[in-house]
Amino acid sequence: MTTDPTLIVATPAPGVLHLIFNRPDVHNAYDTPTFTAFAEHLDRAATDPDIRAIVISARGGRAFSAGFDIHEMAGFDAATMRRAFEARDPVFGRVAAHPLPIIAAIDGICFGAGALLALACDMRIATPGFRFKVTAVGYGCANATWSLPRAVGAPRAKAILMTGQVVEAEEAERIGLVNAVVEASDLDARAIALASAIAANPPQGIGGIKTLVDSSLTRAPIEGWQAEYDWMIASMTGAQ
Repeated sequence: MTTDPTLIVATPAPGVLHLIFNRPDVHNAYDTPTFTAFAEHLDRAATDPDIRAIVISARGGRAFSAGFDIHEMAGFDAATMRRAFEARDPVFGRVAAHPLPIIAAIDGICFGAGALLALACDMRIATPGFRFKVTAVGYGCANATWSLPRAVGAPRAKAILMTGQVVEAEEAERIGLVNAVVEASDLDARAIALASAIAANPPQGIGGIKTLVDSSLTRAPIEGWQAEYDWMIASMTGAQ
């Protein structure tokens, strides 16, 4: 295990990378150095043949993340705030488009940018203390319009985003926002076990599943079938 000042990087099982935010004193809010280090580790993992799945979690037991660090942003003028947005927001897209499956293990508060990061992941496991909120509407902004509907459907997503409501663990599991709710003491182990089960399979198939499932959400059924058929033919001829 190696430790950055606010990010712990571990390989707890063969093929599994575990990135752990470590700013519990500020509810694991993302400051610029921490979020930059996180993005750099994601980028390295994308081309590391020894990594086949990624788990993201946070220390402290109170918050996965309360969002971007408001104390850091208090010193931003308008131009600096825009530059920060332009640097940080694409990371959520990079998480969603990452070639490896990414699992968020969420204990406690998952607000603002923490919610956006969790939604960009492929799977989410939470604890009974899970509390989720996309805060943008309160600032006259719009976030998670592309990611939340994929998890819970458009009508529910609109209600959650337009009201800024807090979604707690029981409802989150019922509507499909999280895959499972487990005790906090079991959270990391369950997420790592899921990542290990994925990593045990050939990476070509895992990559194909991620790409095909994600793209199927914007395709007609026959188009989804055709994409899968084409992928299978390509894999048989060594074109993948």
